[in-house]
Amino acid sequence: MTRLPDGARRRGRPWPLAPLLLAALALGCNSMGVRPPGEPKEDRGFLGWHFYAPFDTSEVKTVFVYFKTQTFHRDLQLQLTEAVQKEISKRTPYRVVGTPEQADSILTGTIIYANRNLMVEAPTNLPRQLTASVTVTLDWTHNPPTDAEKNRGPTMVAESVNFVPEVGETTLSAYTRAITSISQQIVDMMEAPWFNEDDVR
Repeated sequence: MTRLPDGARRRGRPWPLAPLLLAALALGCNSMGVRPPGEPKEDRGFLGWHFYAPFDTSEVKTVFVYFKTQTFHRDLQLQLTEAVQKEISKRTPYRVVGTPEQADSILTGTIIYANRNLMVEAPTNLPRQLTASVTVTLDWTHNPPTDAEKNRGPTMVAESVNFVPEVGETTLSAYTRAITSISQQIVDMMEAPWFNEDDVR
């Protein structure tokens, strides 16, 4: 092995630029939607595939969010509405509006189940570990909705969170974690592009 003189810097071989650019492009495309090449040729992109933005603003730009509940847990629907509104404002190009009249689209849903279940019981007959579960049905439509949107069924999103009262975790904190996770799942689903009846056919 050749020893460098004292004070001399060891210089590594520079990385090739082209493979790095291709890797960055591949990673970047993972966060983008892909539309298959079943489109007119003039609309096709690279190799017959069309890459579009994660959130489609071609048809809607504003959204009104409203949730209600069928459970006896007070204000849980208000907490979910606020969480979804914040997640939309933080992660999407859509603008949340306060009334349906101002919105191009309406995101509405119902909390159909919210309960806690005992998982592990302590020797003192007190709960050691519990699970808080929340289930929501929701629908995101144009305003006014199209005929296809009127006839389709709602989407269901559910989340279960374990919590341990002995270490200070409460039912409220568990429901907050479940609501946060559901709001993130809802906004994840909003990345899908809008399709009309012609696209379905």
